[in-house]
Amino acid sequence: MIEMDIEELRRKYPHLAKELEEKIMCVEVRGSRTDDEDFQIDMPDAVDYIRRCKSVREAEEVISFLERTNQISRSKADELREQLYSQGLESFGPHKEFGYYMKKYYAKRVRL
Repeated sequence: MIEMDIEELRRKYPHLAKELEEKIMCVEVRGSRTDDEDFQIDMPDAVDYIRRCKSVREAEEVISFLERTNQISRSKADELREQLYSQGLESFGPHKEFGYYMKKYYAKRVRL
């Protein structure tokens, strides 16, 4: 890890310092996922379902279904839609292919 005070940063990298100070290209992080070691397979949440979608249209259908079946509240659905349309499908995390959990977690447990 490299440590540098703000004056040195401004002198060596003036454009980067300006971007950092003005928060240019700043992205809000709305949550995080646990490490694989702490992972416990439970019922998938809305984000897990959305991460399986291949298009914004599919994601919208998932959100509508979860809202219609009272698996998420209207406010949560609105929050997910706002993120979907303002930041895109990729903002929920990398796409999960079919068999994701089997490949990633079951194989680890079997080897133990």
